[in-house]
Amino acid sequence: MSRNLPPGVTPADIDRHFGGPTHEHEWEPVERDYPILEDMAAIFHERCVWAEVVNTYTDRQRDEVYYEYGRECDETRWRRFDLAYVTELTRDEYPELRLDRDDIDRLEEQGAELFDTVVEAVIEAEQAFPNETEVAEIDPKPEQGQVVIHHNGYEFGYEPNGGDA
Repeated sequence: MSRNLPPGVTPADIDRHFGGPTHEHEWEPVERDYPILEDMAAIFHERCVWAEVVNTYTDRQRDEVYYEYGRECDETRWRRFDLAYVTELTRDEYPELRLDRDDIDRLEEQGAELFDTVVEAVIEAEQAFPNETEVAEIDPKPEQGQVVIHHNGYEFGYEPNGGDA
């Protein structure tokens, strides 16, 4: 559609003027490395892949259906899951150390040496992601999803709003 627009006019301009396409967004990752881990957060960058089908035809010889598309959605979104906890992994059933986000914030306020250790471990894991980490779970649901990774004896959990309900 954008090939037929006057110079300086975008499909978004047309959508704003006429009310835009009405549809349920169909989100798909933009980045190959999904999510991006940085700044003590798991960041999801997604785009809507919805497209209006205006015509179809079947090639009986090849037994394939071809689609002709009209309008497309160009919406994107960024969602951030903040670091919710850090757990030191041990062979025991119970970890020796589990720090929730409140504990980490408290250590920062106190200037504790353990805070520096935790931050260094988080930065190291984020720099190693995804090649040198074990991904335990990636669930990008906006309300209750989470990202859990393991690296160098630690488990890092990222949740919407850092796990705050």
